[in-house]
Amino acid sequence: MNEAQRVMTEIELMKGALRLAVRPSLGGAITRLSFDGIDLLRPWDGSDSVRRAGCFVLAPFSNRVADGAFEHEGCRYSLRSLSPEHSLPIHGVAWKRAWQVLEQGSDSLVLSYSHRAVGEAAQDWPFDFDLEHRLQLTDEGVILRLSLRNVDRRSMPAGLGWHPYFLRHDACELSFSARAVWENDARNLPARRTPVPASWDFATPRSLGEPALDNCFVGREGPVSIRWPGQGVALRMEPEAALDHLVVFTPPADMGFFAVEPVTHANNALGMDNPDAHGMRTLGAGEALQVGCRINLARIPKAP
Repeated sequence: MNEAQRVMTEIELMKGALRLAVRPSLGGAITRLSFDGIDLLRPWDGSDSVRRAGCFVLAPFSNRVADGAFEHEGCRYSLRSLSPEHSLPIHGVAWKRAWQVLEQGSDSLVLSYSHRAVGEAAQDWPFDFDLEHRLQLTDEGVILRLSLRNVDRRSMPAGLGWHPYFLRHDACELSFSARAVWENDARNLPARRTPVPASWDFATPRSLGEPALDNCFVGREGPVSIRWPGQGVALRMEPEAALDHLVVFTPPADMGFFAVEPVTHANNALGMDNPDAHGMRTLGAGEALQVGCRINLARIPKAP
């Protein structure tokens, strides 16, 4: 198989009851995750839109950047939007680029993407970086690891995360704990940090319902649990401590999915007065940011 074929092919990993598919050419996206034949992520619809896949990487930042610009070490940098659905830059660069296959096994995969801020690419992100994504199936579930290395001569701000779209199935239940949440303004940008209101509090497992969330929770502690009693499946997502923010997106239930995104920083952290205080990291030349997330899957008694 030549390199072009390796990039374009949808790659399937298998281990026991687990099936995980990835399409490197489609932003390196996970296109399917199933357990005992039950889809847990929204299956890719076959289109050329990565937003219709199951999960993609957020790098070198998550969510939106206000006014399409940010400041770093006294310089102001403008960013263009890479998504026709959004007027502001969103989700970084990597989800809009083809990835390369570095390693491939029956139950593991290593992908890479290299960004060089040359020509028009500098409008997408003004610093050079290398990104690596490791995916490993285990007897318990999936281990994901991201590493972003600054290969520029200058320091650069950086953030990382994942954007999974989970299927609702039937009476889906969600639980996670966070210290606070950002309320949004009319542009869907964080405007005010508040304690988590009762209607958005999932510290105790409860039905997902329709809370109309598209908000960033701050200070996530412990795992994120998702249960599908009608399917008899439970998912436990364990992001590492650096992924202490959680973006939760709950569109109308009839759309059939919701998103719970472990990320390192607040929405629009790049556009805030002190990005580092809101989770952005500053990487010196040659420095790397690494994060990991474990997803454990198990059978539970099926609801009647």
